[in-house]
Amino acid sequence: MRIINVNHKVKSLGLLLGLLIFFSSCEGELEVVQSIDEEFSGIERIEINSEFMEVNYEGKSAQTAVELDGLLESSRSGNFKIEYSKEGNTLFIELDKNGMLGGGNHRALINLVGPKNLELNINSGSGKTVVSGIEFPNLDINSGSGNIQVFMVKSPSINLEVGSGSIEGYNLLGNVDAEAGSGKVEIDQMEGNLDIEASSGSISVRRLSGKLNVDMSSGNLDMGDVSEIESLKVSSGNISGSGVGLGPKTRLVTSSGRIDIQTFSNLKAYNYDFEAGSGKVVVGQSSSSGSLKIDNGAANTIAGSVSSGWIEIKN
Repeated sequence: MRIINVNHKVKSLGLLLGLLIFFSSCEGELEVVQSIDEEFSGIERIEINSEFMEVNYEGKSAQTAVELDGLLESSRSGNFKIEYSKEGNTLFIELDKNGMLGGGNHRALINLVGPKNLELNINSGSGKTVVSGIEFPNLDINSGSGNIQVFMVKSPSINLEVGSGSIEGYNLLGNVDAEAGSGKVEIDQMEGNLDIEASSGSISVRRLSGKLNVDMSSGNLDMGDVSEIESLKVSSGNISGSGVGLGPKTRLVTSSGRIDIQTFSNLKAYNYDFEAGSGKVVVGQSSSSGSLKIDNGAANTIAGSVSSGWIEIKN
């Protein structure tokens, strides 16, 4: 005959219920666990590892010192801490996790105001990163699954990378390399060459004075007022553009989808060589259900291909 220890089971259930109540209470309202108000002089570089922390940097012309304001809120104090230190001319900032205990709700934010001419490198996990007013030879921002916003930046080399999230750029002067695993890329009012690589999502490019190159696995590319397109490649999706300029290196490729280009360029200034597996190609008044070759006696040839879909270039 099996004897069940009822008291032991009741105690176990009570202990489990108590733990559930304890951990549930830890998920409650956020409390301020850290507040930062600091100022640093002689800073020429800032390195940030922000995890889920939101980061804002604003460069100002008359600013010489770096002002740091920060706030950390948590339903479990002691889990995280904003660490910062100055080593030489470099300011290091990171969101540090204390111990292995997870759970709880957390929110962290830092606001930085400093010089325009400053090197800034940001590695973010899932937080939002906003940068404006930088004027430096290079700017590097990397995010795992967050949002990157860059405004009014002048830099010969701007590198923006996000795993799954979004990249937004406005009023940029310099060459930009943008890479997105999956998500959204929006660039508006930029002077310089723009290279975009994306696995899936949507890309929008507006008012670009420079050359555009895009390599995308699946999704849609929409363009408006782009001075010159070079290589545009979408494995599965659509490419559309109005007010777009052609150039000697223009190449248009899609495996399955549609390419519609309205250009201000003179169509007779180029030769054309397009291949369509099971689709249609239209250039100006010429069209073909298969390959389309046009010899205008020009020095450069615009080429491309579509496996199943449509390519159209018109004025």
